[in-house]
Amino acid sequence: MKKTENPEYSTKTIHKVSYMFSPEAGEENQGKLIRKITTDVVIVEQPLQITLSWLEQGVVKNTVFTITMRTPGHDKLLITGLLHSEGVIKQLSDIESIKLASEDVTGEGWQNEWLVQFITGFTPDLSSLERYIISYSSCGLCGSTSLKTLQLKTAINLTFTEHKHALAAQSLLLLSSKMRREQALFDKTGGVHGAALFMLEVDLAFKNKIEREFEQQLNKQLTLRHIYEDIGRHNAVDKVVGALLTSTSISSTAKDKLAQGNRDDLSPSAPLRLLLVSGRISFEIVQKTIMAGINVLVGVGAPSDLAIQAAKQFDLTLIGFVSAKGFNVYHGDWRLSNNDG
Repeated sequence: MKKTENPEYSTKTIHKVSYMFSPEAGEENQGKLIRKITTDVVIVEQPLQITLSWLEQGVVKNTVFTITMRTPGHDKLLITGLLHSEGVIKQLSDIESIKLASEDVTGEGWQNEWLVQFITGFTPDLSSLERYIISYSSCGLCGSTSLKTLQLKTAINLTFTEHKHALAAQSLLLLSSKMRREQALFDKTGGVHGAALFMLEVDLAFKNKIEREFEQQLNKQLTLRHIYEDIGRHNAVDKVVGALLTSTSISSTAKDKLAQGNRDDLSPSAPLRLLLVSGRISFEIVQKTIMAGINVLVGVGAPSDLAIQAAKQFDLTLIGFVSAKGFNVYHGDWRLSNNDG
């Protein structure tokens, strides 16, 4: 896995004035404060406008879906992931095209307006989005309303008994350092969040073809598949989800069967997907994880109470405060194994 790509328009070099104590400064003697003019590389933050377009009863419909702040780069993946996370699309094939709507714009904002065109016969269901927005504005993430809204958006099944004890606890200890080594934008700016998707291939074999019982042959090596960075935590996750949806590592048919919990026609492999985020775990991050059919969510920071409630309701393994020293499991410990414990 290579480091995250660094589009030239995602960072900017600026001038700054630095004040630092001289090298001979000690704990008791701070020495002389030196003023120095130099340059710094900072992350770019620009608005992203997403307009949806579809044909309804022979009439072209257009509506602005959202305007959000993000780091330019991988915008198509961000848009795809966001639309899927909000339940506007069910699969990638619902989208005809995603293209720039601001080709006549010059300067920094030339890549800030995008148009999503849906396939003929597809009408986006924006009612769930409206309910979602109402729940935020009316009660500031009212727990019961938010969880009911999430239930309306997805019927994804995250629970696979074949994943029981499939994830080695020790394999989680170095995840954050693995992601950190691949964060090219963070190396340059120190001002972005990261999200990474790891995959664990769990090979399955039938013990008895009549009884169709599965036997696990565990491969405890987590493989880093996708990693993206953005000034916004949610945007980084949306880019990863977009990459997962457009990935050829698993066919769309297999994705649908996994989402529906149908294993009968699948090849003998049930991948366990793990999402790692660089910050705290909010309800919105959990929602995006569940909508993408990801089984395990790991965060460097703490989860909120509503995030934990949602994880319990959908049987998402939720892990916080992960580091080289340990971590906390808030739900779904049944997926972990600890041979040393």
